[in-house]
Amino acid sequence: MFRILYLNWSSLRLLSVTYIGITILAITLPVMAQERVLEVWTHEFPPLQKGMIQKWIPEFEAKNPGIKVKLTAIPFAGVVSFDAKLLAALSGGEGPDLWDMGDWNYKTFIDNKFLAPFDPKIFGYASDQEMIEAYLPGTMDIFVRDGKVYGLFSEYNTLALFYNLDMFDKEGIPPLPADKPVSWKQIEEIGAKLRKTDPSGKLTQIGYQFGFFASFRSPQWYAQNFYALMRQYGQDDLYIDGKPAAYTEPVKKALQTIYDFTHTSKAYDPTFLTNWFADFPKGRVAMVLAGTWFVPAIKQNNPNVRFGVAPHPVVNPEDKATYKNIQWSWGWSVNANKPPEQQRLAQEFIAFMLGKKGETEQATWWFNNLGYTQPSRAFLESKAYADKLAADPWLKQWVDAFKMYEIKYVPHSYDEPGAALMRAIDRVVYDKMSPEESAKLLQAELQRLQ
Repeated sequence: MFRILYLNWSSLRLLSVTYIGITILAITLPVMAQERVLEVWTHEFPPLQKGMIQKWIPEFEAKNPGIKVKLTAIPFAGVVSFDAKLLAALSGGEGPDLWDMGDWNYKTFIDNKFLAPFDPKIFGYASDQEMIEAYLPGTMDIFVRDGKVYGLFSEYNTLALFYNLDMFDKEGIPPLPADKPVSWKQIEEIGAKLRKTDPSGKLTQIGYQFGFFASFRSPQWYAQNFYALMRQYGQDDLYIDGKPAAYTEPVKKALQTIYDFTHTSKAYDPTFLTNWFADFPKGRVAMVLAGTWFVPAIKQNNPNVRFGVAPHPVVNPEDKATYKNIQWSWGWSVNANKPPEQQRLAQEFIAFMLGKKGETEQATWWFNNLGYTQPSRAFLESKAYADKLAADPWLKQWVDAFKMYEIKYVPHSYDEPGAALMRAIDRVVYDKMSPEESAKLLQAELQRLQ
């Protein structure tokens, strides 16, 4: 009898504890904060991913308990490129909460209502116009539609010429002038001298690297390299007055320059290149056009790399009409398909990374660590910006470039005309087709696209 009573009491005690546990659980669950996930996409660029993972994400999560930021890095070019994957996801009503992307995407993405307009108050501004005017004139144009802001700078950049000083010194080639561009012909001649093979005839280094090659087929770099040449030869775009204009002297001359570098002097070889950020600092490539972000990237492969920086080459250094360069931007944007509260959280994260009205600490970090320039008036007038230029004089090339050159955006890269341009350049580079014939085929393709 006693045993029966004990069992009953034990059962009762167990039941009581279980009941209390359930009660506590029932009380606790509703008040526990549910974790929110903020999904971020970027293109693969190791310094960017490192900065996000080691600084911006953990700092934002620490200040916002219950928020988890998930970062995904996608190859910029290749079979499944960043732009292609992003477009496919957004077209299907999916995709990340926020991402950074090139300026060439903004028109299409805004047209298709993929982007949520920013709330200027989240960034400390009273209005969209005040937000726009906080940046240098014209730089925000790519992000703005009907007075609304749909993106904010990840970077703003143009091109200058990096050259490997050790490779120049070894051949007795003097440093290039820093205050005046040299001609493309001179770059080609230097590049030819710096092409090297081993005793078996195997190529061991090349003189010049165009921004397109077999292992990295980026429409952005095809277009940027080509447009600078075409503009220097006197034509602003592949279209004139809205009509295709590819079978012209400037287009043929631009293609001829690429042909000569590849096949005549052999200063360039697209099949030799393996890694955009390793070939230069490891002495495989002597010269390359790039932006300010190039230095943080190459130093990850060789911290002791010695380099010089010169102005973007031109067709004729004695003719200021040939002083043409290009510009581009990458911007952070927010997914219009997400709920309003998620859009707001995404904008708060962007404001945390880039800074609010008048703040310069964030822009200074991006500039010092990645070479990313955000053209806000506050940052460009800051002591931190002046100090960085004093510490790294090569950065002055990007200050001077906007005074030295006529600089514009490239309108055709990741679109059908841009794809046709890639094919035209490929015919010259890989098939050794004459520039005349390739320009004729490009003209026919552009006409079919209309």
